[in-house]
Amino acid sequence: MEKPLSLTLLYSANIAGDLALLPRLYTFLRRLQPPERQHMLLLDLGRSCSADIPHCRETGGRSTLIVLDGMGYHAANIAGALDRENRDKLAAIVTMGLVDEMDDWLYDVPPTRDPSIRVRLRPRDDGARLQTILQPAASTRIEGTALHLQAVGAGQVGEALVDLRGEPCLLSARVHPMPPDTPPNPSIAGAVEFVEAEARLLAKKGK
Repeated sequence: MEKPLSLTLLYSANIAGDLALLPRLYTFLRRLQPPERQHMLLLDLGRSCSADIPHCRETGGRSTLIVLDGMGYHAANIAGALDRENRDKLAAIVTMGLVDEMDDWLYDVPPTRDPSIRVRLRPRDDGARLQTILQPAASTRIEGTALHLQAVGAGQVGEALVDLRGEPCLLSARVHPMPPDTPPNPSIAGAVEFVEAEARLLAKKGK
């Protein structure tokens, strides 16, 4: 299939282990997704868990990321969130890309695979057509081929639309606050309950 001529990116950050937020966030993301979903990326910029939260502690930081994978995220920043053992455990059960200092994610959204579109932590000069930098920035902007994404808080969704005909060009950028009356998605609520139950089981086994 032809390479994408434009790309919509939706992204979150700073969830910090608030699993109760995710069923509502999923509903909101579904509302924001463009009709042509094959040229859309769903990303998380990091700080998905917090050591202060029991389920994060018991799962080694994997709990929130497991739910994000179930929500259809394509890649997440895991730098500093997982040790190598927990990264390997997570990689064995999720399909989303786990991005850190060592590992990038290359665009692979069936039926399109385009390795010239890369999601990574820092820009590199390696011929990429578009590099999405998976760390919060002061503003959404493109520098060369590197797309930097404005920081968002929990309960906010960032959006960027990029034209890929020729040099990448930022067409629009917004931050959407999630309306307080956004209903939770039942399937994601079920996934949250499952992850929380698994974390409690791990806590019992550890005693």
